[in-house]
Amino acid sequence: MTTAAIVVSPSDAGFRWQFWRSPGDQPGWARPVLLLVAALAGVSYAWGMAGQEPQIYYAAAARSMAMNWHNFLFAAFDPDAVISVDKLPGALWVQAVSVHVFGPHVWALVLPQVVEGVLTVLLLFRVVHRTAGPVAGVVAVVVLACTPVVVSLDRGNIPDTLLILLLLLAVDRTFTAIESGRTRNLWLAGLFVGLAFQVKMVQAWVAIPLLALAYLIVATSSVRRRLADVAVFGVVALVVSLSWMTIVSLIPANRRPYVDGGGDSLFEQVFRYNALSRADSGFGVGAGSFEVGGQQNYRSQLVLGPENRLDHVFTGGGGRSGGWLVPLALIALIALVVLARHRTRNLRVVAALIIWGGWLLIHLAVFLVVGTVNPYYLAALAPPVAALIGWGAVEFAKAESVWIRRCGVLAVVATVLYGGWLLAPASPVVRWTTVAVALVLCVVAVVVRRYSIAALLIAALAAPAVAAASLIVDGYGALDMPFEPDASRRVTHDAVASALDSGPKLMTLAHNMFPSAHYPIVTYTGILAAPFIFTTGAPVPAFGGFTGSAQALTTADLARLTAQGQIGFALVTPSDDARVRWIQQYCKALPPDKNDSVRAYLCGPVRQTKPPVTHR
Repeated sequence: MTTAAIVVSPSDAGFRWQFWRSPGDQPGWARPVLLLVAALAGVSYAWGMAGQEPQIYYAAAARSMAMNWHNFLFAAFDPDAVISVDKLPGALWVQAVSVHVFGPHVWALVLPQVVEGVLTVLLLFRVVHRTAGPVAGVVAVVVLACTPVVVSLDRGNIPDTLLILLLLLAVDRTFTAIESGRTRNLWLAGLFVGLAFQVKMVQAWVAIPLLALAYLIVATSSVRRRLADVAVFGVVALVVSLSWMTIVSLIPANRRPYVDGGGDSLFEQVFRYNALSRADSGFGVGAGSFEVGGQQNYRSQLVLGPENRLDHVFTGGGGRSGGWLVPLALIALIALVVLARHRTRNLRVVAALIIWGGWLLIHLAVFLVVGTVNPYYLAALAPPVAALIGWGAVEFAKAESVWIRRCGVLAVVATVLYGGWLLAPASPVVRWTTVAVALVLCVVAVVVRRYSIAALLIAALAAPAVAAASLIVDGYGALDMPFEPDASRRVTHDAVASALDSGPKLMTLAHNMFPSAHYPIVTYTGILAAPFIFTTGAPVPAFGGFTGSAQALTTADLARLTAQGQIGFALVTPSDDARVRWIQQYCKALPPDKNDSVRAYLCGPVRQTKPPVTHR
């Protein structure tokens, strides 16, 4: 290598610095602020990630899938690929790659979520900037970074982070197709929707009618051409969505894992178990309960049930997770629609209103109608909420009407009071200090008009920012809500931590007692098997799958394996399942723990050992 080859020219140095400089169509402060927000968001997501308690079911699946190509391809839940996970594996594929590269560590599971979360911040700025300008883009990413449910989600291993990123990519490509007239961008949007389907199934299809409608109404090509483009977009989205399901379904059942959640059918798993049955008010409360580590069933503490559907978004745990700024976003949406009706038709404005407004309203309707909602679902509301608030802030700053400005201030004051109400579980000092500071900022916004936008933005974000900070301080993750009750904490932290700690010990004991058994432990549900799989990588089949209803192993299979000495312990929970009854009848019950509903049974022949020699 010559000396000239390693000389850094002035142009090279300029290229390095260019990364920090805003493009010509943005003010000089825009990119530095964006990168700062993205960096702070990344720190909030990654802080303490090595000590997180993961969603243990997904963690076990990621480790199993990381072991070999067969498990990876078929989304095996257990290392022996007896049964699959009960979801499509798009996000788990990414986590499995991370686990394969870095090892079975909790931080290796969380790392992809951190990266995806930061990319979402950067992408949201790009999408909002192209329709509402750089100021709106910066406000939007600040709102996103301060939303508690986004912070908690990106601190765990739940698939929704990747879903949001892929849907934003689809929105970005749709806007590009409208502006440039290059329909290949719309086809790319279909590709991203299809990939999002691999992550969260039918929820990804919510984007299809919104993107198609925006393109049909706003694109400038002929009607026939627009219809053809949208048809291709839909076909691409459909083909990519169904591709993996179709391929796996064509493979004989004896060469792949039993499909959990669908009676060995992926199509039933996706469209019935993970779609239609979600409207059942009873679904999810008992399924997959954390009944390990001496803890009772507190699954109902982790979901927002049908008793009060306002708790899904606006009150209770849902409000404290993702509802803080939803009312303000709805006000902004109404204001933007009114303003658009009184202005010259702008293609970007129409497309943005269709996409952001539709995204928000459809998800709100779904979350308020379905029987049960996990709080982290509400992260799907964060992009449209952030985009509408950012866009609305810019329009408010440009408004000369006194009436509009007064309405804007009143909307923020109402948001502050609403946030103070949601802060009720916090300490009184935190709650009232936050509200007082926010109200003072509202007064400042009225008196000092020059800084009104900044003051109102900080006031509106005060309560959710405090809630988001509490998640980081408390070490909470994706399954947690800000200021959650002790019962929820016992599920997401104490029970999972206990299970992860006891898993290797119990597996070592089982190996020592049953050295020739292929399955030293079998379990009824996936939640019972997950700690053993993630911490040891041992083959622990969950013969009932996630809910206990799967037929991954039948009664005849259990009887055969037991007769062959291939099963050591069986861990089950109370059930009328014929397989559980067989275990209770033919295996020896071990003394129960009065604080634990999990029962252990001795099914295999115990290795005979010589008694220890004692010395007097």
